[in-house]
Amino acid sequence: MGPFRLACLTLALLALGACDAPPPIRLGFIGGISGANADLGSSGRNGVQLAIEQANAQGGVRGRSIELLIKDDQLDPEQGQRATQQLIDAQVAAILGPMTSTVAVASAPLATRAGVLMMAGTVTTQALAGVDDQFFRTIGSTAQHAAIMANYLYDKRAIRLVNLAVDLRNQAYSKSWQDDFSRHFQSLGGRIGHVQHYTSSAQTDFVSLANSARSGQPHALVLITSALDAALLCNQLRQQQPDLLLATSEWAGTGELIELGGRAVEGVVVPNYLDQHSQTPAFMAFRTAYRQRFQHDPGYPALVAYNAAQVVLQALSAQQPGESLKQTLLRQRDYPGLLGPIHFDDFGDTRSHTYLTLIRNGEFINAH
Repeated sequence: MGPFRLACLTLALLALGACDAPPPIRLGFIGGISGANADLGSSGRNGVQLAIEQANAQGGVRGRSIELLIKDDQLDPEQGQRATQQLIDAQVAAILGPMTSTVAVASAPLATRAGVLMMAGTVTTQALAGVDDQFFRTIGSTAQHAAIMANYLYDKRAIRLVNLAVDLRNQAYSKSWQDDFSRHFQSLGGRIGHVQHYTSSAQTDFVSLANSARSGQPHALVLITSALDAALLCNQLRQQQPDLLLATSEWAGTGELIELGGRAVEGVVVPNYLDQHSQTPAFMAFRTAYRQRFQHDPGYPALVAYNAAQVVLQALSAQQPGESLKQTLLRQRDYPGLLGPIHFDDFGDTRSHTYLTLIRNGEFINAH
C-alpha cells in the first residue's frame, strides 16, 4: 500500500471513530461570578468545575464527557431568568445553581416548566421548601440554620435582646432567615429589638447604617448580609460600640469576611455549612484537590456546589431509560456528601448540619 493510500485510510478511520464518539452531556451552572459580591458564585463555580474535571478524568458518565456551560446571573433575578432560559435552550441535562435564594425563586419555575432539574447551590429560602417541582438542594432551609444560631445566642451566650441588620437585595434568603430566627429566638424567651432593613448598593452609608442598626442598646446584633457588607458594618460597629456581640447569618461566612474585615471581625459568631477541621477522608481529599486546582482553601460555597455536582453526576450514571433525572433522584434518595449523607424527601429538600464558628486570629474556629 502506497503512502497516499495509507494516509487516506488513516483519515477515514479517524473520521469513523469521531462519528462513533458519543456527544458530551451538557450541564449548566448559574451563579453571580462578577461584581463586588462574587464570592458565592465564583467559589461555587470552582466547586462544580472540580467535580466535572474529576469525572471527565475518569471517563465521564457512561463513556460520555461532561461539558459545562457557565452563566453569570450577576445576583440579579431577571438576569438569572435569562441565564436559565439560555441553558434550557442549550438542552442541558441539569442546571447547577443558582447560588442565591432570590435568583432561585425567580428561576426555578422556568426550569420546572421545561422539565429540567435544577440542583441549587447555597439556596436555603423557605419559599422553595415543600414544593413539588424540579428544584432540589443539598443543604437544609433557613428554618434549620437560623434556629441553631438562636439557640446558641440564648443558651450559650445568655443573650436576651437582639437587633438585626437585613440586606433585602437577597430578600428571598434574608427575610426568610430573619423570620425563622426571630420566631425561634422569641419562642425561647428572647426579644427582637430594632430590625434595620436596607438594600445594599455602592451608595450605602455604612456609618449611618451601623449607627441605626444598634439602636435600643441590644445585647447582640446579627448581620443578615453578604461577607462584604458584614465586613464593612463590623468595621463601623467596632468603632461605635467595641464590646457589642456581633453575629452573622451563613451568607457572610466566606473567606472574604476575614480578608476584608481584618481585626474588626475578630470574635464575630459565624454559622457555616462547612467544617474546615473535618477529618473525614472525603472532605480531606476534596480540600487537597481544591487547593491544588485553585491555590487556596475551599469555602462553604465550593463544598456545597461540589456536593450538588456530585449528586447530579451520580444520578446521571444511575438514570434508567425513560426516567427523568428527578425520578432517578427520588428513586435513590440517598447520596454521599463530603461531610455526611444527603437524603432527599419527596420535594427534593434535605436536612444539613450547621457549624457554628468564631473568628479567632483570622481563622474560623468551632464555637462552644
